[in-house]
Amino acid sequence: MRGLILDLYPGEPGEMVVWLKLEDGGTARLVDHWSPSIFIGAGRNSDLGVPLKIVGQDLAWTRKAMKYERVTDREKSEVVEVRLKDARRVQQVAGRIERLGPFGAHRLYNADVPPNQSYLYEHDLFPLAYCEVAQSGDRLEWELRDDVWAYDYDIPNLRKVEVDVDIAKEGRLARFTDRIEAVRLRSDGGEVVIDGGDEGDKLLGLVRAVRDADPDFITSRDGDSFLFPYLVRRAEASGLAAGLSLDREGTTMKVPSKKGTSYFSYGRIHYKPSAMKLYGRIHIDVNTSFAYSEAGLEGLFELSRICRMPLQTSSRASIGKALSSLQFYHASKADLLVPWKPTLVEHFKDRNELLVADRGGFIFEPKMGVHEGVGELDFSSLYPNIMLRKNLSAETVRCPCCPDSKNRVPELGWNVCERRKGIVPLAIKIIVEKRLRYKELKKEAKSADYDRYNARQAALKWLGVTTFGYLGFNNAKFGRIDAHIAVCAWDRKVLLDASRVAERRGFEVIHGIVDSLWVKRERAERDDYIELKSEIESETGFAMSFEGIYKWVTFLPSKEDADVPVLNRYFGAYQDGELKVRGIEARRHDTPAAFARCQMEILRTLARADSVGAARAAVPEGMVIFLGHAEELERHETPASELAFTTNLSKAPEEYRSMTVQHAAVKQLVGEGAQLHAGEGIRYVITDYRGRDSKRATPADMVRDETKYDSRRYIELLAETCASVLQPFDPRCTPAGLLSLYESRKSVPLG
Repeated sequence: MRGLILDLYPGEPGEMVVWLKLEDGGTARLVDHWSPSIFIGAGRNSDLGVPLKIVGQDLAWTRKAMKYERVTDREKSEVVEVRLKDARRVQQVAGRIERLGPFGAHRLYNADVPPNQSYLYEHDLFPLAYCEVAQSGDRLEWELRDDVWAYDYDIPNLRKVEVDVDIAKEGRLARFTDRIEAVRLRSDGGEVVIDGGDEGDKLLGLVRAVRDADPDFITSRDGDSFLFPYLVRRAEASGLAAGLSLDREGTTMKVPSKKGTSYFSYGRIHYKPSAMKLYGRIHIDVNTSFAYSEAGLEGLFELSRICRMPLQTSSRASIGKALSSLQFYHASKADLLVPWKPTLVEHFKDRNELLVADRGGFIFEPKMGVHEGVGELDFSSLYPNIMLRKNLSAETVRCPCCPDSKNRVPELGWNVCERRKGIVPLAIKIIVEKRLRYKELKKEAKSADYDRYNARQAALKWLGVTTFGYLGFNNAKFGRIDAHIAVCAWDRKVLLDASRVAERRGFEVIHGIVDSLWVKRERAERDDYIELKSEIESETGFAMSFEGIYKWVTFLPSKEDADVPVLNRYFGAYQDGELKVRGIEARRHDTPAAFARCQMEILRTLARADSVGAARAAVPEGMVIFLGHAEELERHETPASELAFTTNLSKAPEEYRSMTVQHAAVKQLVGEGAQLHAGEGIRYVITDYRGRDSKRATPADMVRDETKYDSRRYIELLAETCASVLQPFDPRCTPAGLLSLYESRKSVPLG
């Protein structure tokens, strides 16, 4: 039997269920007699017989094994491999063992590696891999006929359906108690609407429609947080709870007992709802899937294949979790155990060493203002390439085995291992090399192939970015801050060396940040920049890309202090007219769609200018664009849906004290029965900015045709948005200046 691995998960105790997408478009359910192992290490005075007794009836068998316990170990240690009967009880068993004694008495490994991922690692398989499989007794024998390094792989015959529901809302928000008006299924073949009969008929119609369409993917919007739990509640209310099944197993859909979680990441709080997964069929909640939102299905496929994570898991996983899976795979191939709780600490540093070490990448402050003829050069995946080529990993930086290593960290002089490849570089290799190849392929590809290659390289881009952050993450299994510091030290050297080459050639550095340089030389042509690029590559040993020459580019100051430049707030137009925009409102996810559209309209007008002078001459056109949009706001012609702000709750609703516009929206949502959590996203429209009660803003889901937004406040905010891109060319185009211009054209002052 041949096909693609579509889904896999633990079945009955001792079973791993694998769904294969067959060559003829059908599917096959296969069962392998398999269960996962955990590993236990103990000190000389610890009796391993005690934890094995604790495992009790969960134990399938046990044996001694030689493994590397820690990533820094040079020799294998004897541990006990404990094969469990039920894959779903691994962490419960591990928790019982850990509580037997003080921390470290029994060292536990591989306890939190998901069983389906362990199965893929052990058999050297990956999702959507094309395989040949045979049943031999109660075991499956796999023959991989695919390559995770393949670039032109095809994923044929996959069927996708989007599920949506029209709800008869009794209040202003949809609730679990509201009845179903209609169920909609959208696919490439069109839309199926189920709106006849009572609620039970509609639910059974949904089940039949899904069974008849037999999709491989079901997509939804807020399926995890609301839609699927809502369907479960309506099925219960209709007495059809046992009949609601949308997967291929015929499993009754249930709401997970585990609640969603709020967590911090990169200084922000996020909320992750509990997953509503299907069996044998893939459910993707497009509103909570980072991989899908950033790179679509093709990017999700690439991420799942490379990181060896089942599709439903990778669609909901953070990029850091996906990267961890890739590292776990390489660890399993190297007989390295994955610690349940990381214990690797950083090397001691005195205050002088810490002063040199504790710095980030190098930054050249931007020269604020508008510039002409600036060229931009970017290092290609610099941080991942530094880790790969300099062998930077937790176990290789300051290793004890290579004190005389020639591979040393700049400025700090730390040695880097020359005897073995680190686990991080091993994992990064496929990310760096495949992304580079995809970027090459898309240059010559036609539309469909271009989109596919672009999506795949975008997924790999995010993996590459995360590799650096995970080196210093305190919960990373194979992270250590020393390796993180070493990458920053190399980055500083590379960027400084690049700037010196540029200055030798007579270029002025306008801005530099981590892996990008903006340089300028009078009358420099494209060939001059290409020569500069080649010399920098030769000097540093790292590849660069020449992004192009700007007709004009402006680097913006801080909104709080006009004398302080901001590193990543700039915009400009290349010689071919293409715009590059970073850090301004049009690039922010929380900006209302109408504001982003207005700002981009102004920028496209400026982009037609071939010089700074011509751009300044085009400012009046930009002002006319502002006035037009402001008048639409004043007349309430702009739809309220395009004026919604988006924000994540920084705390639980009950912890808010001041009646900000965000709190006003939260209060109304809670009043309508919504259950909100810290980190959860909300959207709202400002309705009475200068008010003092909960009417200051209205949640976007509660906006109606008769809802009037605060046009005065929106025009003020629009003026700020437009000033961001007009003021660099004309100092008079401040927010106040634009508002004054608008008021002068009206018979009644805005204020």
